[in-house]
Amino acid sequence: MTWILRRMSAGDIKAVLALEQQIPEAPHWTLSDYERCVTNSSESLQRTGFVAEAKGNLLGFCIGKLVAGIGELESIAVISKAEGQGIGRALLQALAAWAQAGGAARLELEVRATNVRAIRFYERSGFRRESLRAAYYQAPEEDAVLMGKSLKSVGNFPEKRIAIRPPEC
Repeated sequence: MTWILRRMSAGDIKAVLALEQQIPEAPHWTLSDYERCVTNSSESLQRTGFVAEAKGNLLGFCIGKLVAGIGELESIAVISKAEGQGIGRALLQALAAWAQAGGAARLELEVRATNVRAIRFYERSGFRRESLRAAYYQAPEEDAVLMGKSLKSVGNFPEKRIAIRPPEC
C-alpha cells in the first residue's frame, strides 16, 4: 500500500477527531485544540501536526509542540488496520525533523505506564525512559513514563507532500 505523509490541514481535523475517539489511550482534544495545530501563531508555543493518508482516507496522525528549545510529542495514533506498516515511525520522524528544524535538540513525551506496546515502539525509535510522573493520567488514574531522545541527526522533512512506500512484508 502506498500512503502520503504531509502536514495536517484544517480539512483533516474531523477525521483526526474521529480517529482519536477510537483509541482510548489517545488524548481527547477539542476542535479548537486541533485548529491551533494548523494555524500559524505568533505565540511562543509552536504546535504542528502531520497526517498519513491513502486514497483520501486518514491512516494516522501525530501532534507536537516546540517550547523553549524542546520538542514534545503530544499525540500519535494509527488506525488498527494500518499498524505495522511504518506509518507511526514515519509520523514520529516527521515530527522530530520539524522540531529539529525549529531549534530543538531533544524530543520528549509522556506515555501511560501500562501502555507497554507504545513504550516498546518509542524505545525502538531511540527514546529512553527518563523518569516517572505519579498519577499523571486520569480516568483511570495512572503514572506516566517520561521518555526523551536527542535530535542530533533526524534528517529533514520536506514542506510538501511526499509519497512513501512502506517496506514490503
